[in-house]
Amino acid sequence: MKPLIRILWLAVVYGLLALAAPLTTAATPRLEIAGPSELRADEVFPLKSSAAHVSIHGTIARVKLRQTYGNTGSGPIEAVYVFPCSTRAAVHGMTVTANGRTIAARIRETTRARTEYETAKAERKTAALLEEKRANVFQMSVANLLPGDDVTVEVDWTETIPASDGTSEFVFPTVVGPRYSGGGEGAAANDWAANPHLKQGAHNPARLSLQVSLVTALPLAEATCPSHPVTVDFRSRNEALVTIDTRAGEDAANRDFILRWKLAGNRVDAGLLLHKGDNENHFLLQIEPPARVTAEHLPPRDYVMILDVSGSMSGFPLDTATGLLTELVSGLKPADTFNVLCFASGSGLFAEAPVAASKENLQAAIAFIRSQHAGGGTELTAAIKRSLALPGGEDRSRTLVVLTDGYVTADEETAALVRDHIGSANVFTFGIGSSVNRELIESLARAGQGEATVVTSRSEAAPAAAAFLTKISSPVLAKIKIEAEGMEINDMEPQRPGDLFAARPLVVSGVWKGDPRGRIVVRGIAGNGEAFVKAVDLTESAESGLDHPALPVLWARERVRSLQEKRVSAESVAAITALGLKHSLLTRHTSFVAVDETPREMLADARTVRQPLPLPQGVSESALSSAQSSPVVQGGSVPEPGAIGLISLLVVLLALQRRR
Repeated sequence: MKPLIRILWLAVVYGLLALAAPLTTAATPRLEIAGPSELRADEVFPLKSSAAHVSIHGTIARVKLRQTYGNTGSGPIEAVYVFPCSTRAAVHGMTVTANGRTIAARIRETTRARTEYETAKAERKTAALLEEKRANVFQMSVANLLPGDDVTVEVDWTETIPASDGTSEFVFPTVVGPRYSGGGEGAAANDWAANPHLKQGAHNPARLSLQVSLVTALPLAEATCPSHPVTVDFRSRNEALVTIDTRAGEDAANRDFILRWKLAGNRVDAGLLLHKGDNENHFLLQIEPPARVTAEHLPPRDYVMILDVSGSMSGFPLDTATGLLTELVSGLKPADTFNVLCFASGSGLFAEAPVAASKENLQAAIAFIRSQHAGGGTELTAAIKRSLALPGGEDRSRTLVVLTDGYVTADEETAALVRDHIGSANVFTFGIGSSVNRELIESLARAGQGEATVVTSRSEAAPAAAAFLTKISSPVLAKIKIEAEGMEINDMEPQRPGDLFAARPLVVSGVWKGDPRGRIVVRGIAGNGEAFVKAVDLTESAESGLDHPALPVLWARERVRSLQEKRVSAESVAAITALGLKHSLLTRHTSFVAVDETPREMLADARTVRQPLPLPQGVSESALSSAQSSPVVQGGSVPEPGAIGLISLLVVLLALQRRR
């Protein structure tokens, strides 16, 4: 026995010595950095600052985001930064300023753009590449930053502003939360999700500044920001300047920036915008919906509440979701039926079949909900699949209510599952957290012809639950049809408008031919069962001007989103690529690339440094392990699995030696 123990002892010691150098390197804040040990902590923060300038006119926002990258280290680096964007953003421009020169980026097919970037990187030229990883997640790569270099990248996008119940809302996401990819091939395909994060509460040296210029057609009643301390300067009845108040000294880049405003008379901007181009003409139509009917006139319904209890929901998100779901369950009518499914890596069901919304069943369901504890992965697709297969709802309208932060990478797979089961149930989504995955929350609701709601703080939970319960009770406009009279319209988005549940305008964009004459007519059935008809005259709209050049790219963004929400095919990829190249639009298959053709004098190849992201406000570090993300940076490192195994074996052998 002694010889065997000695052999094992030598093997372990040899293995630990072999791992010594990697483990020493791993003590730096970023495990993926290979190179000399003199790399300092500030070298893993190439992003120095982000500054956003937003101009909102009526229902259209134009955003210019300026990112400054720098190299404070001793060797050349490649900076890689993953950052979010609005789900409605149409990114249509990028410029790079480096070495005293400003370069306009070119739109390219994604593979070609990546090849041009890698070639420039190998030739030691400064280059930048902007890629879309998800409809609301982008990755910026900046190659060959020399010590002391500063490179500024400006990204331009345009988006429409949604309104609901008379309130308009602009959202500027600031951070991508840790995403669960399910491991295996899924993790490999979503390498952007394996990003380092700061320790909870750690200082983020990359600062954010944001300024919004708001101009409305009607007088402003109010403008508020529930997410950040801001300064609001009302310059006139129709104009306000909103600026993040950086004097507060807190990190502004760990939660979504949200700006809300109301117009006088509780109205929303609605109407028809036109653009007459050289080859194509585009329109953007917004129709204010009819009033919502009261709940007592509605037939019984069946609800399946789907609650995310994964690790990323620990703390504020799960506490809020539990309270919110309790409010929803308590608000059901006695004639309604319901069930509750909680999911993480697996799922647990409150009842095998729908139960009546009796007092006893509601109390039991609330106890079941409150017994949940966050932990594990986020197998959302499996949970929705199980919910769709549940019995019940055959004699009534079924609604799935999904409560999650959306920290998964299987956005499209899950939305496709819901879309394939249209008719089985409507799907409403409730996003909870300071930086939720809005693309997932919104795409699931669109696929299920429901509505999406996002709650970013505890104070919003109770009123949001009440409003959400009212929203899911009935549509305000159903069986929607859009027709053209005296004109020809093509390529309309959405192609099949679903039922409208929220009191928000119906937004439709498309292409029109010929002179601006004729009218667009919207028909449907209001919540009270009466026919709804609204006609908009093109001639009247043309008199106010045909000067809305943002409309073509906004329409193209909607068409791309519609194509991406379908099953992937060679035809859809080709169509998305063609739209991206034609409209200079960032998509999954088209990217922006900029290259400074002057080679740099470098003594070594650049090392790749991934910008660590702050944890979203209210999200704990348990989200990182459940998301299978990269280790937390600043404050220690995580040994490789092999090292953990050897260290464990060493402990066992030491114990055996002592016993002998």
